[in-house]
Amino acid sequence: MTPNAQLAVLARAAQWELDAAAFEIGGGRYTEHQRHQLANQLAALVEALRSDASKPLIIDAVAE
Repeated sequence: MTPNAQLAVLARAAQWELDAAAFEIGGGRYTEHQRHQLANQLAALVEALRSDASKPLIIDAVAE
């Protein structure tokens, strides 16, 4: 997968999680743990966006 494709995957995953978070937060169902996980996911996206595109992008995610 190209670096641009990997970045697109990160961006889409963050978009999906933000959509779910907005719904759950509005209903008072989003936990502190979920907020921290989302913050970490967004921080990874920020880091990827700021990274040098000529370097390989390595995604290390653990599903819970």
